[in-house]
Amino acid sequence: MKCPHCSRPVDHEAHTCYSCGYSLATAESIFGRNYVQMSRLHDAAHCLRKPERDVLEDILDQLEMRFPQLLFCVYLGALTKEVKLNELGFWLLNHAEVRGADYARSNENGVLLLIDVNTKQAGISLGYLGELLLPEAEGYRCLQAARPYLVNGAYGQALAILLRKIGRVLSRRARQIKRNPREIEDASKSRPIVPEVIPPDPEPLPREMQAAMAGRL
Repeated sequence: MKCPHCSRPVDHEAHTCYSCGYSLATAESIFGRNYVQMSRLHDAAHCLRKPERDVLEDILDQLEMRFPQLLFCVYLGALTKEVKLNELGFWLLNHAEVRGADYARSNENGVLLLIDVNTKQAGISLGYLGELLLPEAEGYRCLQAARPYLVNGAYGQALAILLRKIGRVLSRRARQIKRNPREIEDASKSRPIVPEVIPPDPEPLPREMQAAMAGRL
């Protein structure tokens, strides 16, 4: 597990990063403590055409059928310099409710893909189960495969490549775990202590988060 702010390794049981002090409370001070709703394919930047959306929805359907334990979702936004992709992903996994998602697919089992159309950067934020199934090196290779399309602003193609690559990695990992079930059992014993999430405030979201969700950044 790595800190979403400084990318230094963080112990699973730690509530804050030992290197920079970043924590869920820090993310809440930036984005707010409220819960928000997002769609499975959340295009806040309004950059996907309908044919692209249809293809991506179909890929997401296939992934959900193949991996019923996991929650797959995508966020595209035009972020300001103050909003870091990894930090936003970390906050969304703790505060976003994906509309229409099965109750069994919790955010803890989330695989969240994020794209910032301003910087043309992509990232992957994972819940605890996702971290066990998608090693960092494999995630990096998936991102690299999508990079040429991302640089050219072909966001639909980039996401399609990225989702399909992730699906192949997860299939390989599933076969490995089937041959050696103790691997996932041993990893599960080191399950992190989930930080307490403060209930939603009646106050409105901070302007940064309102704009990020609405696609006005």
